[in-house]
Amino acid sequence: MARIAKAAIITAAITSSATSTQLVHRSSFHFSPLSFTRILHPSSLTRKDAINRPKHSHTRIIDARAQLSYRKNTIMLASSSMNDPLNHDVAKLKRLVLIGGGHAHVQVIKALNSRTRPENIHVTLIDLQSSASYSGMVPGCVAKLYTLDQVQIDLHSLASWAGTEFIQGKVVGMTLPAPHEETSNKQKLVHVEIKDANSDNCDVVTTKDVPFDVVSIDIGSTTRDFTTVPGASQYCISTRPISDLVRRIEIEEDRLIERLSTDGLSNCETKVVVVGGGAAGIELSLAMRARWGNILKSTNNGDESPIKSLLSITLLDSNDELMPGESLACRTALNNLMEKYRIGVRHNLIVSEVTSAHVRVTSRSENNNELRQNEEIPYTHCIWATGAQGMSRGHDLSWKLHEQCGISISKDRRGWILVNQYLQSISHPYIFAAGDCCEMVHRKSPPKAGVYAVRAGPILITNLMRSLTCDDGDDNTELAQYTPQDDFLKLLMCGDGTALGFRFGIPLYGKWVWNLKNHIDLMFMDLFNVNNLKKEERQKKGDYDTTQYDAATNRPPPLNPEEAAKLLVRTDDDVDFQVSWNVLRNMIAEDDYKDRVLHFVAQVTQNV
Repeated sequence: MARIAKAAIITAAITSSATSTQLVHRSSFHFSPLSFTRILHPSSLTRKDAINRPKHSHTRIIDARAQLSYRKNTIMLASSSMNDPLNHDVAKLKRLVLIGGGHAHVQVIKALNSRTRPENIHVTLIDLQSSASYSGMVPGCVAKLYTLDQVQIDLHSLASWAGTEFIQGKVVGMTLPAPHEETSNKQKLVHVEIKDANSDNCDVVTTKDVPFDVVSIDIGSTTRDFTTVPGASQYCISTRPISDLVRRIEIEEDRLIERLSTDGLSNCETKVVVVGGGAAGIELSLAMRARWGNILKSTNNGDESPIKSLLSITLLDSNDELMPGESLACRTALNNLMEKYRIGVRHNLIVSEVTSAHVRVTSRSENNNELRQNEEIPYTHCIWATGAQGMSRGHDLSWKLHEQCGISISKDRRGWILVNQYLQSISHPYIFAAGDCCEMVHRKSPPKAGVYAVRAGPILITNLMRSLTCDDGDDNTELAQYTPQDDFLKLLMCGDGTALGFRFGIPLYGKWVWNLKNHIDLMFMDLFNVNNLKKEERQKKGDYDTTQYDAATNRPPPLNPEEAAKLLVRTDDDVDFQVSWNVLRNMIAEDDYKDRVLHFVAQVTQNV
């Protein structure tokens, strides 16, 4: 159950369909178009509330009439008390440490900048890299639709703009007080290894201890089985870290072009094998076709002969079919797409070993009970795209924190940090986690997809600030609940200016789908462009932006459901993606409208 905060005024953003904020005790709300202000006053507490409220709760009652001037879309804290010399609690320095520059944390850095956060709060970001890659745009980068710089967030510049201390180093552990010591003055510390820039020996590191009051972890994940399958880490290109993926492919391309110039096209047959039948594997297969397809094709006898491609791409999938959770219509559209772009798909295969020239696999029956024959699949380039997992035991940060400090992690070999519905560690209330590195315990945890880290950002901002601004020893801080959406708009880049999307069981395809994906991705990246952020320097204390980055405002009236259905199934280049996006948003917002559109989609597709 969420608990009542000692701070009297809290403004929480109304989230999109991706998240919801749930508050326990009855309150009065002042509504604005996009947000609401929660004001506690005597009439908002029922007899039941008073009886059930914990005895040690200290909810402050404030007259609602004095709160009319608070802004929308912000968590408003009593910043006027910051200048009160008698307010010793506010004057005490509070330290927030962010471990990792993931999709949720970059939103925290932006929101809690030096102009908006209280002056007594110090924020530190720790990351091994100076930039963070946005996973949604990486296949486009591999396909040469974006440069590497376009898909990366400059953490150093973002932190500098936000007045956040940035430490480039590797977190190797923490020192935490024992449970019976948590109310004492014992410091909580993050231990960071930093390479010595002044040393000629790149292996020389120093250890820095970073104190904190609240810490949040958003470190992503590693590629599943990459370190456990023999030969995989030696011979394959992993999808993580993302920047290394792009650079490795660039290196291989340079070698390929050199071979073409020396050996000739006929001697440069290239076989790309992609291991992993999820969205990442599918997109990377398509990206490699787009990237190397034109390099590796020739005519046998002049211009009149058909073009022969010297590039083969094979996708290895461990399931019976690609994306089994999607509708039949979506799966059929995906299979047709893979055939169109000449991506060979092999199902029910388990990789047992990778050698310098072959991927050794074991096939299995569709009921997964009977192992069949072994097979060697030849390759010249192998990309490992098997999805997310924590690193091997003894190396991953979550395992180290579990062994050093008793932080709760999942008992399987993946080692996810276990969090509750507030993204808060179930073992240490001052530790939070978001994105791929954590797993929710009160409900089925969402898939390891970047969209969930993005959607968690506003909730994380709210809860970190509420934890930082509560009094020491106060266990009654009311936190916002993160409720992951059940489904989301999946958009698969094809590499040629088109994309395939899935939503509500409808396959969406064409140039307009790519334009929509490109628009959404660039809109997210623009949030952290320092040149754009300079325009926001008029922000004031307490103005924490907790809106979803793609929250819809001022949408036009919904299209007629029949017209909307016809629009969504179109694949021609004349479709306006903004109009189609508004249809999808209206379907998310209104179940009745969604049902009517789906009814007409069924009719339209049946007549095709």
